[in-house]
Amino acid sequence: MILGESDYRTPPGAGGEEMFRALKFRKIPTVMVRFPNESHELSRSGQPWHRIERLQNIVGWFDHWLMGVPKPEYEVAPEQEVPAKKGNLPGKQPTPP
Repeated sequence: MILGESDYRTPPGAGGEEMFRALKFRKIPTVMVRFPNESHELSRSGQPWHRIERLQNIVGWFDHWLMGVPKPEYEVAPEQEVPAKKGNLPGKQPTPP
């Protein structure tokens, strides 16, 4: 997902962030890239380095999912790599401080 933080037509809070979190929760490989000070016109009138980065993200996604190029940023982290908060483990009650 590519979002401009100053996009007033479809602001990040209008569903993009929620969709990202829902996909991550369901362990669906998802990446969100947010561009500061960019609007809905990012691809046409955004800052040049943001337009380049946007295209690099799009090409990287296609390289990974269509060409099979390994890109760890598009994978879901294995369970053992996701840190759990102390006291929030299933079946355990948090210990008082």
